[in-house]
Amino acid sequence: MLPVADVRYRCPCCGYKTLQAPGAFQLCPVCWWEDDGQDDGDALEVRLTVNGQLSLNQARANFTQFGAAHPRFLQYVRKPQAAEQ
Repeated sequence: MLPVADVRYRCPCCGYKTLQAPGAFQLCPVCWWEDDGQDDGDALEVRLTVNGQLSLNQARANFTQFGAAHPRFLQYVRKPQAAEQ
């Protein structure tokens, strides 16, 4: 069993295990989505909060196309580590 500190949660945008807790407003270093608790149930909604005018669905599409939740975040993101797969 992993120590509690090593348990990671999947980012709702990129799907990599980069977050220490779900919905804790952490930035994912792989896609730069700030996890505000949005998930599949409201992925089309634009919340106008920490992620600005991005819906989770748009951020996912951007990640697939550009490698970041939004192209302006490309300078901040990194490749996922093996343990984050």
